[in-house]
Amino acid sequence: MKRSPFFCDILAHKPALGAAQGWEVANHFTSPEQEHHAVRQRVGLFDWSTTGEIEVQGPDALALVQRVIVNDAAPMPIGRVLYTTMLNPDGGIMSDITVYRLAEQHYLLMTAWGSNAQNARPEYERLLEQRGKLDVAITDVSSGAGLLALQGPQSKALLSELTTLNLDELAYMWAARGQVAGVRALVSRTGYTGERGYEILIPAEHAHDLWTALLDAGQKYGLALCGMTAAFSLRIEKGYIMRFDFAGGRTPYEVGLGWTVKLDKGDFVGREALLRRKEAGFTEKLVCLAVEDSYVPAAGDVILHNGAPAGQVTSAAFGYTIGKPLALGYVPLALAQVGMAVAVQGKDGRLHPAALCRRPLYDPENARLR
Repeated sequence: MKRSPFFCDILAHKPALGAAQGWEVANHFTSPEQEHHAVRQRVGLFDWSTTGEIEVQGPDALALVQRVIVNDAAPMPIGRVLYTTMLNPDGGIMSDITVYRLAEQHYLLMTAWGSNAQNARPEYERLLEQRGKLDVAITDVSSGAGLLALQGPQSKALLSELTTLNLDELAYMWAARGQVAGVRALVSRTGYTGERGYEILIPAEHAHDLWTALLDAGQKYGLALCGMTAAFSLRIEKGYIMRFDFAGGRTPYEVGLGWTVKLDKGDFVGREALLRRKEAGFTEKLVCLAVEDSYVPAAGDVILHNGAPAGQVTSAAFGYTIGKPLALGYVPLALAQVGMAVAVQGKDGRLHPAALCRRPLYDPENARLR
């Protein structure tokens, strides 16, 4: 399995390890609940080096980026970070990514996973496929990069002690180059937890230095090392999607990402198919539901309404801030109403009462992010 450049440092803390997309990762260091609350109340540190980083540079860099994403990168000033999706030719989501504009003709595409279990990088392959005669260089720099996510209300105070950047000037969904603990880094006000936070991208050879500096500086802030399980519970409270939630050819509109689609920007992969599907209308919507007992649903569990199958769970976790198991799943549009009573049928056949809830359920006004 693949391992991040922080793996040896992580191993020294004796985490519970697991496998994800062909990577060996830390599931948790203490307990998922403790790590979850640490991020909500103080600050947590995640190794997010499973991401993929692809640089696109040259006179036609913008043209290529525009060709492969649904959002509009043209208005992006240098330093801006853009959330978007990439589509398959049938209009279904292939991947959700973030785009960084690093310079006038230089973009960085950050994917959710550097590669899957088969070592395939579909985003990189898509860029190569769409390059054609464009004057552009495409470089997969994933193997030489390390990414840490510092998340929580104390993240700014902690990071301020180690960086040359003025964090007061770094707004949400912006990035800047600078030094962190003497290491050259790209620091962005981004994250996956629903809290104020930063992602720090560095050359892999400096992983140990940055890790050590953050842990040393973080002692007085109650810094907690956090694993994948806490990352999933934090994101489910915020209603953030994962690949499970758009599998099967779902479009941005069904997933709740219609706001990222800019049909008037010009052509992009999947545009015509997406337009046809939009005009035909959609029958289902991705919703959040809260389970009333202690059962944490599994992907594939059936959602029932009035005793009849109505949809399916795509992902779930226990929401420790909310105090209930939460799940994302698809239901017919007619049922997609906050408060709608449903039930989840577990793999053992038992029914668990639930209700559709607001998405996001945690901090719906995004006040904590900003």
